[in-house]
Amino acid sequence: MEEDIDECAEGLIQCHNHSRCVNLPGWYHCECRNGFHDNGSYLIDGSSCIDVDECATQIHTCWNDSVCVNLPGGFDCVCTSGPACSGDCIDEEGLKHNGQEWNLSLDRCTLCSCKDGRTFCRRRECDCVDPEADLFCCPECDSRKSSQCLHQSGHTLYRSRDSWIYSCQQCRCLEGEVECWPLACPVLACKYSALAEGECCPHCVTDPCLADNIAYDIRQTCQDPTGITRLSSATWPMPGSPCTTCKCKCEILILIEHTMSLSHLI
Repeated sequence: MEEDIDECAEGLIQCHNHSRCVNLPGWYHCECRNGFHDNGSYLIDGSSCIDVDECATQIHTCWNDSVCVNLPGGFDCVCTSGPACSGDCIDEEGLKHNGQEWNLSLDRCTLCSCKDGRTFCRRRECDCVDPEADLFCCPECDSRKSSQCLHQSGHTLYRSRDSWIYSCQQCRCLEGEVECWPLACPVLACKYSALAEGECCPHCVTDPCLADNIAYDIRQTCQDPTGITRLSSATWPMPGSPCTTCKCKCEILILIEHTMSLSHLI
């Protein structure tokens, strides 16, 4: 097998100073350096790499009163006058100095910092090894038994702030107490929907006879096997078959067979 020659490492190739040599199997490529991009001619020696004007394209990170100055392969921020030249941040809670960190008064779990005139906020990191960890912000660090919750089935133990779904309800453990509320189902953009057995939210169906949300029209009727006319939505036991229930739906006779605790459509 022929061994590849690294033209870049061997110094056999001289790329333009706006680009760098990248070795390829059996070949090489002069790739534009950071801060430069090709002008579209893609010359092999990289001489088609031109400067990216971060100031003109507004991709710089200069802050407040500072002025962006384009440089070959980069940019600089020059601040000669103005109150924001210090890099301080004007916050709702007052002036914050460059490099200062603070917690929001309305959310103690959010940590904000001032950097070069810009405010950055993030959720406070949790270190469960730290004995002073804020359990309100870091519920995963709360190992107290008094803060745990028992699942309704009695088989699972949850920590504070854990959540789960039970009987089509969204439940949450909040410092030893279980709170549940109805599960929010997505809004369906369809005319007919049905709720499958064992599911919490309905799904779209195209057949109105399979829909659960259809409005019954008493003007629609069914003819049962004995010749009796039944109104729409009516149910009755099938003669001679006590385990079967009949239902009139969409002018169609549906038989429902009951066996033990299971029921299904025939």
